[in-house]
Amino acid sequence: MQYSMKGIDFSGKIFQRSFFFGQRSSEKGSNNRMNKANYWLAVLILGVIGHLHSLHAQEFIAVEKNSVIVCPAAEIKTQEQLPTFKEPACQTTLLTNVDPQNKAIWLKASIDLPQTLLNERKPLGFYLFGKAASEVFFNDTYLGTNGTPAIEPRDEIPGNMDVLFYLPQNILKAGKNHVVINLSAHQSLVTLRSPINFMGVSQYTDVSAIFKKNIYISLMLFGALFLGAIYFLVLSLRSRSKQKYLLFFLMAAFSSTQLFAEMSRGLFGYAYPLHDIRLIVIVLLATGFGLCLLLHILVKFPQNNRHYWLLSAIVLTPISVYLIEWFDSKTAAATAVPSLISIAILITQYIRQRTKELLAYLIAFAVFVLVMVLNFNQFHDLMFYYIITAMMFFLFIKQANALVKEQLKRKTEQEQVAKLQLKLDQNKQTQTPQKLKISSAGKVELISTNDILFCKAAGDYVEIHLNQQRQVLYSGSLKSLESQLPSTFLKVHRSYLVNLDGVLAIKSVRASSGSASGFLVLNENIEIPVSRRILPMVKGVIEKI
Repeated sequence: MQYSMKGIDFSGKIFQRSFFFGQRSSEKGSNNRMNKANYWLAVLILGVIGHLHSLHAQEFIAVEKNSVIVCPAAEIKTQEQLPTFKEPACQTTLLTNVDPQNKAIWLKASIDLPQTLLNERKPLGFYLFGKAASEVFFNDTYLGTNGTPAIEPRDEIPGNMDVLFYLPQNILKAGKNHVVINLSAHQSLVTLRSPINFMGVSQYTDVSAIFKKNIYISLMLFGALFLGAIYFLVLSLRSRSKQKYLLFFLMAAFSSTQLFAEMSRGLFGYAYPLHDIRLIVIVLLATGFGLCLLLHILVKFPQNNRHYWLLSAIVLTPISVYLIEWFDSKTAAATAVPSLISIAILITQYIRQRTKELLAYLIAFAVFVLVMVLNFNQFHDLMFYYIITAMMFFLFIKQANALVKEQLKRKTEQEQVAKLQLKLDQNKQTQTPQKLKISSAGKVELISTNDILFCKAAGDYVEIHLNQQRQVLYSGSLKSLESQLPSTFLKVHRSYLVNLDGVLAIKSVRASSGSASGFLVLNENIEIPVSRRILPMVKGVIEKI
């Protein structure tokens, strides 16, 4: 996890900047209004998150990074006492070049503590963030161990990635102090360019709290991406368009899982070998997200040679990741390479078609890649998830708009089909009217459905009103009678079924309360009430006749 702190400049000065994870690589119409509202909502959310990200600060004083003395532990013959650091094998180097991977070393560094810090009389601690087991001495006083460093791999017990040692006040002095550390990292799975993230002094606190400074921001982003993954998984299982929704599910799943892997450093402490696994997983998840992003473009804007585009991404992405040293840059490249190929596709499509939608996608992907390129070597987790969340917002909004358009189109088609079906039913009813069998007073009567004006529920019976003011009783419910009548009969009220062939007009009335109701005017000036709830639907049906 990477958090903004007041603190860590590897030159040893106190200042405001982004913390050591810039070295994880050290590891290193209405639709338009809806679009604008969604875009501004996304910008507002990301802006608030970015503001919250800068609120927490802690003062750190780092060791002097330009004058670190390193000695191979195997060359130090006397292990009962600290090395003098004047041995022939010792060298002065940069902190970023300190590398205990697959070996054991002794390190000595200086650190300047201001008198004002000591005057505060607050408990202080020495922070060590890096990939190693360690044993720490401050001003020649033993502070403790993190795991067990050793010359031989079999003797080493791996230490945690992030550790804090308490600094007694009586060993501290204003001005120049020095720290001596024995380091080893024989259990490495991958070799990092700069395995030591940070060494320095700050107020003594729970070391995990440092990584949890902005945990709620990360949890917000994680929650949004995770819910998006669940939503699109359900759509992919229930919708006919499984492929496109499955891609959205995979993108949200890859990015949310990657964020969880990033957050894990603040959620629980772990030994440094697990850190290597974590970095590998993060890069793989970033690769998966990038390839799904490219697949989405290929599906949305089909290409005749789509397989060549996809193959180029599958080949170029691993090569780029392999050749780049820093893991921040590896993560950026894993997403940037497929995104660059997506931009190439969008450009070729836009040259041919020049649609607003293609232009919107082209601009969004260009901004997405530009942010990654400008922050290539400091591409830490929150930076990544700000732009990933922004990109996912853009894609979600576009997909939502496409879904709305598709639903409107489908509704229009359904209305056209319903209108055609109604006309066919009317013609069929006119040409070959159905007969309704009515049992009453011990006799059976056959009634032509053409002669029925409307049916009215009356207790255990239904009054069937016919032309010329005739009326018969049906022994049964209105629902059972409705199932026997053709589709030209419409239930307009819980107590009324109306033959649409006999409708002359529909009228609306507005009550004093402001609610609207209405009634149908039939032949012979008969008025039938219409339920307020279905009045709009009834109007729609009548207009189609």
